[in-house]
Amino acid sequence: MPLPSIGSALLGRPERRASLALAGAALFWSGAFIAGRALRDDVDPATLTLLRWGLALLAFIPFVGPKAWRLRAVVRREWRLVAALGITGLAAFHTLTNLAMHTTTALNAILMLSLVPATILVGGALSGAARPSRLQWAGTAVSLVGACVLITRGSLDALLGLDLVRGDVWMIVSVLLWTAYSLLLRRRPADLPPDVALMASIVPAIAVLVPVALVGGASLPAPTPFVIGAVLYIAIFASLIAFSLWAHGVAVIGPERAGQYVHLMPIFGAVLSSALLGEHVFAAQFLGGALVFAGLWLSRGGPVAPAAAAARPAEPATPLALRP
Repeated sequence: MPLPSIGSALLGRPERRASLALAGAALFWSGAFIAGRALRDDVDPATLTLLRWGLALLAFIPFVGPKAWRLRAVVRREWRLVAALGITGLAAFHTLTNLAMHTTTALNAILMLSLVPATILVGGALSGAARPSRLQWAGTAVSLVGACVLITRGSLDALLGLDLVRGDVWMIVSVLLWTAYSLLLRRRPADLPPDVALMASIVPAIAVLVPVALVGGASLPAPTPFVIGAVLYIAIFASLIAFSLWAHGVAVIGPERAGQYVHLMPIFGAVLSSALLGEHVFAAQFLGGALVFAGLWLSRGGPVAPAAAAARPAEPATPLALRP
């Protein structure tokens, strides 16, 4: 007789690794959210985004540069996809998010970001790339409710009392950009590894960011220990590592299911605020966290069925942070 327990364990290993990768990306991005908010008076949005990806590229070159050079013909062939990834997910998304943090509150921004799983599901369905199941929609709804409970600490007054400002508009545009980026990752061909795709996409991102920063009268921030540490964290952990983890997770379980992990950011945000800032964690936030995990569990039970087989399917590759 077959041994389903052993087979299930072996088949489930890539998915478990993908889940850990996506959770790690959400954790690093939560820390970057706090760091970016703290840096809003020290560096302008375009310069911060330029610094994060410029430093990330420098860190990438020793490890991925030789492979990228060997695959330069593939990169040239996929230049439209590489440029689209760099402009949407690297340059525009982070610049607008940093810009939003100058005029909106962390509460509003995270609430807007919590729309990402739903917009990815809708985008995948409208593009015909996937057919989300009922469990997928249900899981998204449950985790979205959980994220709202976490962020508002269970206060309906806090939710109804939101005051929308210009920064919220930038956050909505950012959500759409991240949706486009996540769906574009599905189109990565098998012969373009995730690390090479990420490194190559940094180049067009920087090409867009340099003139934006110059036109905006950008200047380098004062090199205080806090600024240096925060920028290095954003460049290495929240950019180089987190984006590699996210690309791996999307390659294994698809952008629709991967998007659900954005709802972990309020949980990590509450934990980091408590650990680093001494903020109190409320009972309602535990309930919100439970709802987020329940939504993730429901999403696992309803995998997205691809609408059509890709002509050049992307093979999942282990990210740098998960290599044995």
